[in-house]
Amino acid sequence: MARAGLTLLIALALAAGLSARAGAYRILHVEALSIGVDRTRVQLGEQLHLTVRAVVRDRVPALPELVLPDLSAFQVTADAQRYEHAGGSTTYIAVLTIVPNLPGRTRIRAAHIDAIDPRTHQALRYSSNTLVVQVSGRAPGEAAQVLRRLRMLLALNAGVVIAIVIAALWLLRTRRGIHPIARQSSAGELASSPPQLLPADERLAHWVSRLRQSPTRATATAARAALWERLGAQRQETAQDVLRRTADRRWRRAVTAAERAVFVEPPGEAAAAHALAEALEEVRR
Repeated sequence: MARAGLTLLIALALAAGLSARAGAYRILHVEALSIGVDRTRVQLGEQLHLTVRAVVRDRVPALPELVLPDLSAFQVTADAQRYEHAGGSTTYIAVLTIVPNLPGRTRIRAAHIDAIDPRTHQALRYSSNTLVVQVSGRAPGEAAQVLRRLRMLLALNAGVVIAIVIAALWLLRTRRGIHPIARQSSAGELASSPPQLLPADERLAHWVSRLRQSPTRATATAARAALWERLGAQRQETAQDVLRRTADRRWRRAVTAAERAVFVEPPGEAAAAHALAEALEEVRR
């Protein structure tokens, strides 16, 4: 009899716990929850973009129930988020710029939403997919050790290295016919000369053709890298960094189109890729 009474008490306690948990959550019709990255192979210190997307068939101003993935293995250097409403649905999109801390195979765990299932009225956890990122390079301690060894080697052979460098510079100057005393620009001339963009070359024409033949996010990502290189930007720089240094209207339009084509939602990939092709074509005219 005592055993039956104990079992009843445990069952009542569990039921009370579940009821309390359910009371803390909202009823949400969770339709989709996913995470993705623009590339799964990076060098240590390089940045990548993580996109988190959630869709609920409810019109809500925010989704505080959404818990982003654990990013303790990365540094988060920038983030942007927005809500889109269409009819009775809400779409949440977050784009985070992250940099890996250590080399090796790193797993990005799932994002999740805790909510009440509208069919069963029970508290459920909806989880996204997980991702694996392969990071190449050396850990900071290993890199420092390699640098120390290199400095020791250079110190031992400093005389040989200096002689080789001097000989190489002399041969280069002789071949090109460069006068040893170059004309020095004044500080005033440097300040008054605005930076000039390099003319577009045939590599951009190649990506215009590729984007039209294969209007996908992967093609747009590669075209964006070529555009960044043409503008003299580093791969880890954001579109805002590039736009701050770019005054020409056509180049700015191309940068904006490239950024949109890389981070647009799947249904808009083709249209965004064609828009990027048009922007690059305009730059070449």
